[in-house]
Amino acid sequence: MQVLDELGVEVTITDEGLESEEGVFGLGPLRARLGDYGEEDWVGLVRAHFEGLLRVEVVVPESYDEARTRLRSAVISEHAMGMFDGALMERPLVDGLGERLMLRHGSMGMTVTEDVASSWGVEMEQVWKEARERSIWDESVIRDVYMKEGLTFTAIRGGIWTSSRVLDLDRFIDPRIDYGVLTVVAARDEVLFHQIRDDRFAEAAVAMIEFAGLGFDETPFPVGCDLHWWFGDRLHRVGAPSHDGYRYLQVAEFSETLTRLERDLTDERS
Repeated sequence: MQVLDELGVEVTITDEGLESEEGVFGLGPLRARLGDYGEEDWVGLVRAHFEGLLRVEVVVPESYDEARTRLRSAVISEHAMGMFDGALMERPLVDGLGERLMLRHGSMGMTVTEDVASSWGVEMEQVWKEARERSIWDESVIRDVYMKEGLTFTAIRGGIWTSSRVLDLDRFIDPRIDYGVLTVVAARDEVLFHQIRDDRFAEAAVAMIEFAGLGFDETPFPVGCDLHWWFGDRLHRVGAPSHDGYRYLQVAEFSETLTRLERDLTDERS
C-alpha cells in the first residue's frame, strides 16, 4: 500500500487482491516473487513489480481478430468461479473444476469479461477452442517423476496456463495402456498424474493427494486436491476432500474399468 501510494495509485483490498480503477492486481505472482527474499528486500521488489505492471498499458481488444492470438484458458477450481457476480467469462468444466477465459498480457494474463467476449460477435465455442489450443501450445513444460516406495507419479510444471494440460493428457501417456489416468490439478502451474497400470493405483492416488495438499498453502495459484480420472478424452471426478476426510465418488465407467483391470491382472498371473 505504501508503494502504490507513492506511485499515485488508489486501491482497495478485496478477496481477489488490490482493486483499482484499472482492474484488480492479483497478489499471487508478487507473493511467489518475494518468497525467495528477506523482508529487508521487499519494498524494493514490490516497487519494481508495480512499476513494471503500470508501464504496460492494458488494452482490451475490441474485435475477435485482435484478441485471437492472445486468447488463453485456465483451468481453475469450481469454488473460484463466480467471484465477480458473473462478470468474468468462465464456464463449468467437470465436477470440481472450471475454465476461465484469459488474454495473454506480456508474461502475465488478464481476465475477460462476459460483455467484452459477447461484443466480438463470435460463437463462444470457437473462442473457447482457440483459447484452449493456444494455452496448451504456449508454454514449455517440465516433467518431474516422483517415486515413493516403488510408486510413481508425474508432475507437469510450466506457467500460468499449465493447468489446461489436464485437458490434453494423451500427449503424456502410453497409448497402449487403456485403463485411464488419475490426475490432480494441484495449481494453475502444476498438474499431477499417474497412468493406471496395476492394482497399486490407489496408493499412487493417495501419494498425489498428499503431495498436492502439502503445497496448497504455499503456491500462489492453488486449484485443489480433487482426484479426477482421465479416460477417452474426458475427465471424471472420482474423489474429493470432505469435512470428515476424503470421499470416493462413484463413477460407473471408472468402476467398470477397474473390474476389467482386475480381470486382466488375474489372467496375467495365471
